[in-house]
Amino acid sequence: MRSVAAALAVLEAVSEHQPAGATEVARAADLPKTTAHRMLHALADLGWIRPADDPPGHWVITSKASSIGARLLPGHELRAVALTVMRRLAARTGETIHFSVPDHRYVVLIDKVEGGNPVRTTATIGSRVPTHATSAGHAVLAAMPEDDCRALVFGAPLEALTEDTVTDPVRLMTALETVRAQGYAVSVRSRHVDVAAVGAAILDGDGAPIAALSISMPVQRFPEHLWAEYGELVRQGAGDCSAPRRR
Repeated sequence: MRSVAAALAVLEAVSEHQPAGATEVARAADLPKTTAHRMLHALADLGWIRPADDPPGHWVITSKASSIGARLLPGHELRAVALTVMRRLAARTGETIHFSVPDHRYVVLIDKVEGGNPVRTTATIGSRVPTHATSAGHAVLAAMPEDDCRALVFGAPLEALTEDTVTDPVRLMTALETVRAQGYAVSVRSRHVDVAAVGAAILDGDGAPIAALSISMPVQRFPEHLWAEYGELVRQGAGDCSAPRRR
């Protein structure tokens, strides 16, 4: 049982920090480096991770992990509908469209469609990002019941990924009020200093957030006058993916 727990801890550490080296993984998983090294190679043999192209000696997760996560979605229909909407958004904006699912204090990137612009943002399928640092995460938080949202926002310190990441829980709760009112979330330099995004939540029949769509782009291609236009596009797209509300 301890070996299983160690392997899962290593897999989560690689997912969160990829490309991740053995020392970083050992620290994040709270394991001896020799154990982390052994688990990394075991997971690679099983197809869950692979060596990174760069830098040497680092690891990234494979699509096998994300395919398992995708099975948690309520049926394959959502994935198919989302892909159609993502292609439409990518064609309309020329930007990269992300499809993510919530995982407690994180959102996990499950699928993406590249836009036609020559310079694009990059993100790895299966990567996990704190909800407070992304537009998709903000959209998910805003769609949660108030008590659940507050538990996540105030439950642990909010890490600063850049100078513009919102780390004050009170300030974040105020920002989420705006997200609820307009139906979409905007993030500029929250996760990476050169990336901006706008996202909206996909809801199940009870109105609970089960996924999110986001438009991701280099920050210089997202001036403020585009926020509302792209926000409305992604809000409508997420609405097209959402289940009819149960009576």
